[in-house]
Amino acid sequence: MHLGSFNVFFFIALVLISWTFCHGSDEFASVLMEKRASFDTNLPLTSACYDSEIRNTSKLPCLFQCLNHLDVCNGILFNQESQTCKIINCYPADEFSGQDFDTRRWDLYGKTTGICKHGWLNHEGHCYFFNQTGATWTNAKSMCEDNGGSLAAIRSSEENSWIVDTFLPPWDSTLCSPTWWNCCEHWIGGNDLYVEGLFTWTSDNSTLGYVNWHPPSEPDNNGNQDCVSVCRDQYWADEDCNLVLPFICKAPTL
Repeated sequence: MHLGSFNVFFFIALVLISWTFCHGSDEFASVLMEKRASFDTNLPLTSACYDSEIRNTSKLPCLFQCLNHLDVCNGILFNQESQTCKIINCYPADEFSGQDFDTRRWDLYGKTTGICKHGWLNHEGHCYFFNQTGATWTNAKSMCEDNGGSLAAIRSSEENSWIVDTFLPPWDSTLCSPTWWNCCEHWIGGNDLYVEGLFTWTSDNSTLGYVNWHPPSEPDNNGNQDCVSVCRDQYWADEDCNLVLPFICKAPTL
């Protein structure tokens, strides 16, 4: 098997075009297929990895077949000469075995890793989604969880800056709720709902490590404020959880 360089992926003829497909409960993801390997004379004729075979086809329809059946498809094998495509559910390096080999050349294409659902942005191995409509903290938490994530847990100053620069708009009275320091607030996942003064992330109940509270008094629990927001100036505050604010969800990549 000729594997080539796994450090450099060769994208298919679509180059950098992603496909949007429906998966499960109307969730969408953008997926790229990339060339993983080539087999010359040493691909088994039969294997448990082969899910189905399509003859007299081109590469593109075969790839779409895979993208439309991601529950069973981990990639495709394509033979240019015979215009034959095999939908596979596992990869050759892991499961292929056999004594009778195909002497033709087959190219292996697999799904990329580290992808995000449609509408989510990828950053440093995580996916982020911005909801501008707004919700109470509890409802925002539920909406993030219903979409496979959680209200964002911010672990570093770099992540905090990226979130603010990417999602939070400049001050706009039609979008933001003014506070005494004129900030545009968005819900994130910090809260002290269970133990007053002990702030944790709702994603894993871990205590806040990196923090960026607004000086000099935040968090101040002014009026029973138990939920954390991030502002346009990058500072955090504790707020009334019943406020309706835009929010940011965070999820692992697919």
